[in-house]
Amino acid sequence: MIDRALVFLLFAVALAGCGRDGSAATLDEPIQLAPGEAALFAAEKLEVTFVRVSSDSRCPTDVSCFWAGEILVRLAVRGNGIQAERDLKEFQKIALDGYIVDLLEVLPARGPQSQRIAASDYRVTLKVTRSNSQ
Repeated sequence: MIDRALVFLLFAVALAGCGRDGSAATLDEPIQLAPGEAALFAAEKLEVTFVRVSSDSRCPTDVSCFWAGEILVRLAVRGNGIQAERDLKEFQKIALDGYIVDLLEVLPARGPQSQRIAASDYRVTLKVTRSNSQ
């Protein structure tokens, strides 16, 4: 138990030296991140960062749209031989080197056309699991 705590502490200190905010995370458990925030999976030596919202074309609640639109977020995954940035749509999954990153939700939901969402107000909920192919 002490070894796992020491590994996490060293990993967190190394990332803090890079100027990143990090939240301790566990595989198979949902975690919510703000833009620029990272989830640290210490035992796996893995970090997933919510970089930004790349685009938000979701239909405002006070408008009738032919297409519902979509939201696209940029995630960065580092560690354990992985270094990748990918854009994901809400409810989309990506597989990277033995792990699956599942984008469960993006908040806030789209409101009226007059209500603009500030970049800092977005939150993503994601879950990281090991892929079955390992």
